[in-house]
Amino acid sequence: MNHSAWFTPMYENDLYLFILNSEYNITTQGQMNTRSISDERSPLVLTIFIWLIVPALTGLTAIWMGQDANWDLRNYHYYNPYAFLNDRLSFDALPSQIPTFYNPLFYVPYYYAVTWLPPKAVAFVLGVVQGFNFPILFAISRIFLTHQNVTHSRAIGLGIALTGVIGASNISEFGTMFSDNLLSLLILASLWMILRHASLFFTPNRSLQISLVLAAGTLAGLAFGLKQPTVMYAIGLCAAFFAFRLSFRQNFVLSFLFGIGVLTGMAVTSGFWLAEMWRRFKNPLFPYFNDVFKSPMADIWDYRDIGFLPTTIGEALMRVMSFAIEPLAIAEVPFTDFRLPLLYILCLILMTRWVSNHLAPVAASWKKRPQDAVLPSCERFFVAFFVISYLVWLKMFSIFRYALVLELLAPLGIWLAVYRLFRSEKARRIAAMLCFGFILCTLDPATWGRVEWGDDYFGADLPQIDSPEQTIILMTGTDPISYLIPLFSPQIRFLRIQSYFNLFPKKRNGYDEWMADILDKHAGPVFVLYRSSDRDATVSALESYGLELQAGLCPWFKPRIENNLDDVLRFCKVYRIQ
Repeated sequence: MNHSAWFTPMYENDLYLFILNSEYNITTQGQMNTRSISDERSPLVLTIFIWLIVPALTGLTAIWMGQDANWDLRNYHYYNPYAFLNDRLSFDALPSQIPTFYNPLFYVPYYYAVTWLPPKAVAFVLGVVQGFNFPILFAISRIFLTHQNVTHSRAIGLGIALTGVIGASNISEFGTMFSDNLLSLLILASLWMILRHASLFFTPNRSLQISLVLAAGTLAGLAFGLKQPTVMYAIGLCAAFFAFRLSFRQNFVLSFLFGIGVLTGMAVTSGFWLAEMWRRFKNPLFPYFNDVFKSPMADIWDYRDIGFLPTTIGEALMRVMSFAIEPLAIAEVPFTDFRLPLLYILCLILMTRWVSNHLAPVAASWKKRPQDAVLPSCERFFVAFFVISYLVWLKMFSIFRYALVLELLAPLGIWLAVYRLFRSEKARRIAAMLCFGFILCTLDPATWGRVEWGDDYFGADLPQIDSPEQTIILMTGTDPISYLIPLFSPQIRFLRIQSYFNLFPKKRNGYDEWMADILDKHAGPVFVLYRSSDRDATVSALESYGLELQAGLCPWFKPRIENNLDDVLRFCKVYRIQ
């Protein structure tokens, strides 16, 4: 059996003992002795830097960038936990459009933070937590660098980790609740656990293997349960176990146990919500995949966002280049980040050289050097995880933000490719430095909307409602305005009669019928809240319910969080068509 240079096999009762952890070596007698670990322990100053200073800097950067005012915040990041905590899923109708039905659990702490803390404090806390991606990236990098016997491994690890966190998507999310660079902590921790303790998979200690894999899978499952697009990383990690140089049976068992862990974690964070969606709609993923579940409350289709998916094989093969030269193919806003295209090019060069070496007359001499012909086991696992996750992303989403974990890990992938391409340590360091420098010099982070700071998060001066317990407020158009609902009296009912969920008023689904029934039985005042640019759509939507706007101009207002938008909000009285 051909084995990795990282795992030195020793026969003992037909079991392989492979020791990967940097704290141990195997002596010629097969005894495990503690290595002198004085050089391996990070100096105190380095520990302070990676665990305290960098997270504090990301927190301060979040404040410096300005207050988050992104589309999703105004649509569901603030409203969904409010609705969950106040049991409004059967009271309001579709205020957050399709995301009304997203799992709200992860956003509950954010809701309380926005409600109780000053805006800058919210951004700082989020930025600090997001900054903990850095030490985990550093730890993952050190696993590889230590066993490559690279000199100045700490400095190189810092370079890899810093380049990882300074990315177009990660920077854009500092101080926001998009959650991609928050849930990345769970995914990276899962990856670190597997790589850091990979030696266990080559020992007879089955109980520790099971515990490790279940724990790592549970971390990935917790992330999956909180945000469904992270399934791409759970799939990538689960499938990557087949890259370990074990028997197929062992690989299958490890992968299966990891999958059990994923399901366990998912059940913890989203089991209650899946059950609630099933109870209400007979579709645990409502409204997604309603072409399968056929809930009458939604249209019979899958509701997936396919606007960014490649349509041809050529597009799929070159989609990675969109991160640098065609960003609007994978995102709603422009940005530039060359890390994934550069890694793609380096991998093509590496594959070309590998094929060339194996087809050349000297192929036999290369085969005698497995470190040049075959990726070591942990490298194989990392590459398999990265490639499979990317392919799932490409097939299911092709949305920029969802690839954030790949963005974080791409500099490590670049280092591994450079390490394989060059024999000289000096050449490797120079090549890596040039790659990282090029990435950082050409970087142009995305921006999802920022405004100047204020005393409260939204700065909304709302219209006064005389009898809130008798009032219904309708919402129209597709612009996000549900963040205003928690600022109104909780007695007011909100119905969104037009949204991405029910954009076509003449083709009614169960929710449309429910709202029509509520309006038919309602005797109190009715208002409509809409974006001024959506007036024509508002008139059309109201007509489909037998309603019309009051004559003349309606009162308008503009919350501070919308200072970067051109249109104001209109608040109009609504009457039945006579």
